[in-house]
Amino acid sequence: MFKLFNAALVCTVLVSAFFLYSLEHATRALERNITKAERQITQEREKIKLLNAEWANLTQPERVQKIAQEQLHLQNMKAQQYVPLAELKDHLPEEPPVKLEAQGSDAIGAMLEKLQ
Repeated sequence: MFKLFNAALVCTVLVSAFFLYSLEHATRALERNITKAERQITQEREKIKLLNAEWANLTQPERVQKIAQEQLHLQNMKAQQYVPLAELKDHLPEEPPVKLEAQGSDAIGAMLEKLQ
């Protein structure tokens, strides 16, 4: 009877040892996955910092103004360009410069083709 009891205890110890070993193996795999995810999070945060710095550089008002002047050929407003509200009707054209009602023509497309 003691031999049977001892054999059962040995089997229980072996099964427990195998269970603990597999649990330890799974835990270490999860720890590796957590470390890998933390490393990826750190890399993504660094990328976000870099992109924020680049965005701040690209949206500097001086840079945007320079590009607008080069590409759009805009000029500063002059005092003569200001019109009082009462005189505004005198400065507006009677008809719009682009007639969208014309059948079979694409007025906006024609304007874009001229710009190219």
